Amino acid sequence: MFSLVMAGNHSVWDVPIGESRHDTFPLSRFLEYTDPSIVTSFEPITAETLSYLVGLPTLFMSEIYLDDHKNEVFRIRLGKVYQPSVVAGEIHYTFEISHDFGEVLVAAREDFRKAFRMDAFELHRTHWAIKSADLNTVLSKFLAHAPNLSGITASPSPPMPAQIPVDVVDTLQSFLANVLALEENPGEEIFYRGHSDYSYLLAPSLLRRNEAGGYKYLLKEEIMVRELLSVQDAQFANDRSMLDRLVRMQHFGLPTRLLDVSSNPLVALYFSCSSAKKDAEGNEIDGEVIILRSPSKEVLHSDSDRVSCISNLCLMKEEEKNAMDLTMDKAAFNKDPIIKKLLHFIKGEKPYFEGRIIPTDLQKILFVRARHTHERMISQSGAFLLFGKDAILPETGHSSIKVSRIRVRNKARILAQLAKLNIKASTIYPGIEKSASDIAKKYELA
Repeated sequence: MFSLVMAGNHSVWDVPIGESRHDTFPLSRFLEYTDPSIVTSFEPITAETLSYLVGLPTLFMSEIYLDDHKNEVFRIRLGKVYQPSVVAGEIHYTFEISHDFGEVLVAAREDFRKAFRMDAFELHRTHWAIKSADLNTVLSKFLAHAPNLSGITASPSPPMPAQIPVDVVDTLQSFLANVLALEENPGEEIFYRGHSDYSYLLAPSLLRRNEAGGYKYLLKEEIMVRELLSVQDAQFANDRSMLDRLVRMQHFGLPTRLLDVSSNPLVALYFSCSSAKKDAEGNEIDGEVIILRSPSKEVLHSDSDRVSCISNLCLMKEEEKNAMDLTMDKAAFNKDPIIKKLLHFIKGEKPYFEGRIIPTDLQKILFVRARHTHERMISQSGAFLLFGKDAILPETGHSSIKVSRIRVRNKARILAQLAKLNIKASTIYPGIEKSASDIAKKYELA
């Protein structure tokens, strides 16, 4: 097992062998392209979990670039990291290079990618991953004069997942007791989300990962959005904004940067129970209701300028989003040609909008009270979490969103209790199909 830090700008690692230097890395890109079971071990990200990185050999690798002879190459260095900590959304760490292997040809791209257990797009993205491959074997295969690193590449076991206390309920009464006991703090709002499996990640469908930890959809966001707008143009004719279009796309199953939440805890409880799932032994998998607290100033309406800025990111190409430097000052940022393109899209829905985007606003997670344009939004007391570029997920413990959880068991019993309060499929999903299904279940003979 080893740690892989990949960056487009790798000049910071041009240091003498054995000399210690300090650097930072965006927390939002930490553990990308990492096996989900390892990711879970780091949630939430704390000083204790980060200390695991100190025991790992670390590859400092550039993204692919062309050398003087127009060959695709990597620059590879090996070393260690020390004193990792999180400060203001960034990982601060000290590093030391022990080996500099120089430029390495990647002509055999597929062999290289498989040996390093890399996703196809991973070769072109700044990220920090933890790989379970044997580093000594990998380097020996691709480096003509790789030293024997067996003594260096030994690694500790992954950290144990944090045991966070969670309330467990198995009746509607016990759930309501938990909800009614919640303290409502001034300047804060509470929303809820239900998961039928407590292990599900609190992230929108656009950020879902495959088994190797790579993104399934994120890198093709702009292509998916434009294609659906092209083939179903009439469906979006009455939408006022890009947010309205994203809501409609999400409704029909396209992965987006929106995550449904509700202001009604009973709706979230219904969703946590609506799908009966079994583990390998045939036992029912617990559901979960997630309680989300946000500063009131981060709860916006659909016509908010900040909402428009983040929503229209979906029209930007992946390489354009990657090129955005959110550390720039506001004036310089808004003069950047790539940002001028984003401004063009925003002005398409808000002609009055001026070039005054605050860079850090683009990476926020916002609660949005979307327009109730159809019955389902009304019946579910619906709202959304809108995820910005490289947003720091709540699971890390470093988000502005405070998260707590209620574990839900005995789903069938709770569904029956909810039905007595008229919380059921036909009221959650208004329409003749669900109504017919509820009526059939009511009169079904054993």
